[in-house]
Amino acid sequence: MIAATGLRWILTMLFCALAAYGLWRALAARAHVWTAWFAQGLHAVMALAMFAMVWPWGMDLLVVPQVVFFSAAAAWFPLTALALPSGPETRGRAVMNALPHAVMTGAMAWMIAAMSWGTSMGSMDGGNAHDMPGMDMSGPGATATMTLSGTGDRWGAGALALVLLALGLWWLARSFDTGRLAPRPADGAVPAGGAHAAWDLGCHGAMALGMAVMFVVMI
Repeated sequence: MIAATGLRWILTMLFCALAAYGLWRALAARAHVWTAWFAQGLHAVMALAMFAMVWPWGMDLLVVPQVVFFSAAAAWFPLTALALPSGPETRGRAVMNALPHAVMTGAMAWMIAAMSWGTSMGSMDGGNAHDMPGMDMSGPGATATMTLSGTGDRWGAGALALVLLALGLWWLARSFDTGRLAPRPADGAVPAGGAHAAWDLGCHGAMALGMAVMFVVMI
């Protein structure tokens, strides 16, 4: 999807780092807190899927299983918040905290479906890509190899880019505040719980911003 070499490698390193962090957090989560390691695992899978979409071979991955998986994952976040017993926060608060993750995962499913619908109808002739229904093939020097041509799809991608940008900045702001305001022991180090919370929020923000960039290049 990304034609610009520099941007492709920046996003590759970003999504690979986020996948590694999500996998580490999933493995480090306590076994009996299954929702914690499952949520971290979902974030790792999302990062890996975004990494694949940056490269041309990512377009060869099966589309329907990805769309079904990420659509189900989008529903899983709020449904789990509703189903689990309320802890220190109210159930309504838990659902509100889960909604941004549902939006980000649902946006992932939308992106895969939008890209694959256009790609599946494309053709190559003499090494030159023809425009496809719903997609425009970009020329040399373009940032993206293909962009959406449908007005509705472009508006949808633009709206999702703005939502993800807002979520990314919100998560990053919360990450900085969490790390800065966490109670510190005498040696000045951030306690493990506060550090993990700050890093989790920061990674969510980085993922949202990376996805926002991917939506922008589709427009």
